[in-house]
Amino acid sequence: MSNTQASNANKHAPKPPGFESFSPRLFNGVAHFPLYYMRGGTSTGIVLWEPHLPQSLELKEELIRRVMGVPVTGETKGNKQINGLGRGPATSNKVFMLNMHEGPEADLSSTLAQLAADKSAIDWSVNCGNMSSALPIYALETGLIQAQKPLTQLRIFNTNTKVITDARLSTLEGNAMVPADTEIPGVMGEFPGVELSLRAPIGAKTGKLFPTGNRKDVFAGVTASCLDVAVPMVIVSAAELGQQGDETPDVLNRDLVLLARLREIWVEAGLKMGLKKRSGDLMTRTELENSETVPKICMVSPPKHSGHITVRYFTPQSAHNSLAVTGGCCLATACLLPGTVAHDMAQHLSEFSKEEREIVVEMENPAGVLRARICGALSGEGASIPWAAYTRNTQVFMRGYVPIYTPSAELMNFFLGASK
Repeated sequence: MSNTQASNANKHAPKPPGFESFSPRLFNGVAHFPLYYMRGGTSTGIVLWEPHLPQSLELKEELIRRVMGVPVTGETKGNKQINGLGRGPATSNKVFMLNMHEGPEADLSSTLAQLAADKSAIDWSVNCGNMSSALPIYALETGLIQAQKPLTQLRIFNTNTKVITDARLSTLEGNAMVPADTEIPGVMGEFPGVELSLRAPIGAKTGKLFPTGNRKDVFAGVTASCLDVAVPMVIVSAAELGQQGDETPDVLNRDLVLLARLREIWVEAGLKMGLKKRSGDLMTRTELENSETVPKICMVSPPKHSGHITVRYFTPQSAHNSLAVTGGCCLATACLLPGTVAHDMAQHLSEFSKEEREIVVEMENPAGVLRARICGALSGEGASIPWAAYTRNTQVFMRGYVPIYTPSAELMNFFLGASK
């Protein structure tokens, strides 16, 4: 779906008048930072122009924490984020930073900061497929790329995972307007649609399709399949955990015994997968127990309706209201590979063969059905996956400035310098 001519045209697209003035500033003596407050798929968060940010990681993280309303240091249990733009769950605590990409392989670079409501710690190791759908709209509106007719296509390199995503969206003739014509499960109404295709998603974190070397393992007495396609994930049978598989997220989140059991499983699995921090050091047992991002874990069961499989997905600390698209791409791939827990549960679904083909996998989740289009073929002991595609819709909630009322002296100095 790449379009070299369109990508080259977008590469040096001029910024519109006024964009440079949409920058950090002081107003009435208060620091103000420019941002877009957006929804991408079933996630919400903010999108920032990376050159606006302080170069110091310490100051960058302080700024992000203050904007989102999470603790500046340590932990604050039960934090409601009433003094910031975050909304509590991990799905609504995402901050994307966007920049022009320096090499010829992509047009834009994205970096995700994943926050948790009650912790100051920021995870820089993962991508978000849902919120990624907001980035093309931001890029169009700010003039970072130019609209093409009838489709605008761009390539986004994610610095967290080193994966390139191809984005494609309809753009109306003569301007950057994207028609609001797409519905997705979990979001009421029609909004601008974006098709995203993850290139070469195998081994995003571990470099391996099956990070443990097996299609099935046993952790804490439960059979599990560990795969790394766009995100490392642990897949277990709902029935083996005493669940029907169609419980609501609220019911699952109140089941403390189940959550504790799942934690045992993902910690053991994470250790065997050799999951690492951004520094390259292996994650410890304690770090895995407290992780808000990896590994994801899900419970699967046979389809209850007309889909191919039923899933209940965890982030991993709590049950997700729907199904993250990166996790969906991973689960869809697992459904197509014999010998996995997901393949055992999937019904009425083709499998990969030695010939490359596209297969759509429909995954029933609390919000409806997530469809992922997987292109792949069996290869040796595993599979080759050139790309995995999905469609999300997106919207802009607000574009403007957020006041930072109590910055540190160092952060205030940054604003003083930026406003000159």
